[in-house]
Amino acid sequence: MLSSILSLLGPAGIVGIIFWIWMLYDCLKRNNTDRSLWIWVILILNIVGASLYFVVCWLPRNSNQIPTPRFANQWRYRDALWQAQAEVVNIGKAHQYVKLGDVLYEMGDLDRAMDAYQQALEKDPEETKALWGAASVAIAHKHWELAQAYLQTLLKIRSDFAYGDASFAYGQVLFESRQWDAAEQHLQEHLRLWSHPQGYITLAKVQHKKGQIAEARQTLETMIIRVKSSVPFQYRKNKHFVALGEKLLRGLTRTLVS
Repeated sequence: MLSSILSLLGPAGIVGIIFWIWMLYDCLKRNNTDRSLWIWVILILNIVGASLYFVVCWLPRNSNQIPTPRFANQWRYRDALWQAQAEVVNIGKAHQYVKLGDVLYEMGDLDRAMDAYQQALEKDPEETKALWGAASVAIAHKHWELAQAYLQTLLKIRSDFAYGDASFAYGQVLFESRQWDAAEQHLQEHLRLWSHPQGYITLAKVQHKKGQIAEARQTLETMIIRVKSSVPFQYRKNKHFVALGEKLLRGLTRTLVS
């Protein structure tokens, strides 16, 4: 019976049903105030409703995991771009250029985003969000020296910017540019203030590069213990770092054996 139904549906129909069930399940497990509305949309409009839910709700929440085509980003951010461009023309202060740069960055238009951030910095050289945006673009382009300069300026103005994200990014840039000693020193200072799992991972990699295998092991073990002993929400959020840390530990073990 089941095989007969599947043969009638064909591959496209089966994929459509799986997609519809996936979107319905995703909607059901959410606690947003508009959940009931979207459930009815998916149930009544079927695949069309599931597709609308995918574009409007699922995709924005997961855009950092699945790269979307540039034309899709342009469509999603069209109104925000128009508004940001209008504010630049009508007001034209550093804040408006930062807002424009942020929209362009989200759209994936990194070169124009950098232009906007730089114009913001011309108006206010200490605009922290512009420095962060410019550094983010430089990192995306792997222009480590430029990113380091922007982040150094930013951290001098506000060392705790973005709850330590800028500090970690600076350590990551030092690592990518092979400044092992500076990276180790900065990351150790960073971890005294913010116990970001990524910071421990990068510090362990730096220590490995310097041949400090025992120190690298201790760094990874500390991160794993901290994550595993955190509250359930934080553990679920960071458990993939535990898996990565354990993988790196096995690699260090093989290094010791060899």
